[in-house]
Amino acid sequence: MNTVTPVEQDLWNEIEIDEEWVGLPKKKPNPLVKALKENLVLIELCMMAFAIGSVSGFFLSEESSDIVMPIIKQIGEEFSLEEPKFQLATKIFFNNLRASLILLFSGTLLFIPYLVLMVNGFLVGFIFKTFLEKGYSIFDFILVTFPHSIFELPAIFISSAIGIRIGLTYLLPKGNRAVAVSQRIKEAGAIYITIVIPLLLLAAFIETYISTTLLP
Repeated sequence: MNTVTPVEQDLWNEIEIDEEWVGLPKKKPNPLVKALKENLVLIELCMMAFAIGSVSGFFLSEESSDIVMPIIKQIGEEFSLEEPKFQLATKIFFNNLRASLILLFSGTLLFIPYLVLMVNGFLVGFIFKTFLEKGYSIFDFILVTFPHSIFELPAIFISSAIGIRIGLTYLLPKGNRAVAVSQRIKEAGAIYITIVIPLLLLAAFIETYISTTLLP
């Protein structure tokens, strides 16, 4: 009886089989997954901008209170919890959809999305600090924000990143500028329709039907 030694097994594991050579078709990578991976660095930069804004909002809450509180009050009046839930969810969805489109199109100006994300992060940090000052815990804040934010924030970061990538491609094209930008726009459209919109839709309904019920 033939036995395979551990060394021989390791050697076999390291061998890469050419699928075409053995008559198997090569698996093509998912173009959307490939495009997302290519946007990963930009997505991480968008996350950093949001995080910087959040930290700033937390530590500068007292200094910025006169400016930020009217904005938060206006948001609260616009999205009243007294509205029918489906109507509120729809309103939140279209508001976030509009915001994501602004980030997508302003991404061609490169720095605008980072500023917008920092401002939004600032508001989140401010609200977090206010939340704690009213006697609530970090756990309460996470409980209220996490269920919908886990879908909403990635959608916002992705929208910003794909817009910035279009702008970068225009400024630093590889080959024909028109062809390269056209390709990026097609990728952005596919990502937006198949990933961003479903994430925002999920986020809006989770925020309305779940997150609001968890308010302390």
